[in-house]
This record gives sequence, C-alpha cells and structure tokens, in this order.
Amino acid sequence: MIADYVSPSVPTMFSMVVTPMDRDGLIDEEAFRLHLRRMVGARVGVYLGSGGTGQGHALDHRELARIYEIGVDECKGRVPVYCNPPEARTAKEMLTKCQLAVDADVDVVQIYQLDAGHGRAPTAGEQELYFRDVLEQIVHPVALSIHRSSGFLASVELVIRLCEDYPQIKVVNLHGPDLPYFVRLQDRVSRNVKLYGGMTTLLSTLPLGGWGCQAAEPNIVPNLARSIIDRFLEGKVREMGDAYKSVLRLWAALEPAQAESQDATKAVLRELGLPGGYPRPPRAQVADETLRQVRQSLESLGIWELEGVSAPSS
Repeated sequence: MIADYVSPSVPTMFSMVVTPMDRDGLIDEEAFRLHLRRMVGARVGVYLGSGGTGQGHALDHRELARIYEIGVDECKGRVPVYCNPPEARTAKEMLTKCQLAVDADVDVVQIYQLDAGHGRAPTAGEQELYFRDVLEQIVHPVALSIHRSSGFLASVELVIRLCEDYPQIKVVNLHGPDLPYFVRLQDRVSRNVKLYGGMTTLLSTLPLGGWGCQAAEPNIVPNLARSIIDRFLEGKVREMGDAYKSVLRLWAALEPAQAESQDATKAVLRELGLPGGYPRPPRAQVADETLRQVRQSLESLGIWELEGVSAPSS
C-alpha cells in the first residue's frame, strides 16, 4: 500500500520550490533545508528542481542529484516529495535526469513534454515516441506534465493512451488545457491517476474532482496556500474563496520584482527575511528599492497575519 504522503488520499497543495543559492551562485544547502521545512510545516508537498522557480535548467547533473537527496532527506515521510527534471530534447537526456531522482528515492518523477528546440513544436507522432521511449524504461511512479510553456499541448487522446498503457503514471499535471480537456481525461483514465492544475484553475478543477494544485505561490505563503485546500475539504466555500483571493493579491504584489528577474521569488523571500538566496546568471538581481516596495506591499496586505506566523526578525 502506498503511504498517504506519497499518493495523497485527499486533494493536496504542491509547491514548485525555489533552489536557494549563495552570492557566488552555489546551492545554499542550509537555506534550502530551511525552505523545505517551511513547506513541511505547512503540509505542502514539494516539486524539486523545477525549470521555472527551481531554476532547474541552470543546474548540472551533480547539482540536480544533490537537491533531490536533500529534498528526500527533509521531506520524505512527511509530505509528498516529487521532482521536476527540466525539459529535455531527447528521451535519453530525460532518462538520465529521471534516474538521478529515482536513485535519490523521490516519491514521484515528473516528465515534461519534449523540448524540440529552435522554437519548434514536435509532431503528434514525435510526442508519442518521446513519451513512450521514456516510459518504457522507468519503473517508478511518474507524473506527466502537459504544460503550455512548452509551446504546445499534447492531445487528450495521447495522454489517455499513455495512462492506459503505463500503470506507473500516477499523476497528470495540467497547465494550459481547458476544462473540457480535464473532463475528457478524467472520464477515461483510471481513478488511480490524479489530475492536478495550477493556481489559476484551482477553484474550477477542485469541484470537478481535481486533486489540487502545483504552483509557485506556496514558496511565499505555504500556510495560506494550503488553507485553500483545507477550507474546500471542510466545505467552507466562502473561506476558501477568501484565502484564494488573498493568495492572488499577494502574488500580484510581486509583479514589480518579476518584471526585473525571473528569479524574483527568491529575492522577495530574502527581503522578507526568509530563506531564498540569489539568482544564478543569466537570471538577474532585483533592485533593492524594488524589493522594499514589494515588501511594503506584502505587509500592507497582511502577509504575516494571513500566514499565521510572526514576521521574521531582521
């Protein structure tokens, strides 16, 4: 029997966790552990090494292996610990990254869609060949990511075929497909396959039987983000909506920093006195004045009260 923290029995909030680095661009292992402990304390599952907030594409194989090891050490048995190997251009490349995660004993390995390179979208046949090449060689629980950032979306028919043919697929994460896609997939795949969306679709998919959310926002406010799921499970619709709106307002307050750096989340965490660290080039720093402005906006929105914690001492 798979433990509840591996394959949750109720909807769950997941954080695409940041990878804290020091001023020299090296992984700050102490800060990373502290950040993961915030997620564990909030009962938020983690995805390690994401290509977005996790800056996974900037990490070499040795570094990816290390963050998987730390993630398992801090989170396994406490919250679901999944990983997000960055997009790959070949099945062989993805398999190499996945094996690092399997060796570290993460609960689930996510497989992104193929990055065909040069701004191209792979044909339907190429997409299927890639997924099957990877899935034929992974004997480990798997999540499929159907994500608009790839520049294309795998068809619902392809995802259904893959779920039917490969029982190791336990999760499908949907970022971009519309609700009819969600329903068609849900109607055809095994009930053992859990469907997740992102923060923008959470309140639409939860009532339809969605299994929760895979998002960046919990990096900043894990307790508040988790409370959306909790209020839903308690049947407290108005409180769920209030928590959801608060997450959206707080995240919108980051926009001035996000305009200056794709790694703004880490910079804002650092400004708040939380473990976040620095970006690795070519991602840019955020100006000090911008960070002060963002912090003031977050505090005016009541970030610490909404999180239910005291403000970190400066």
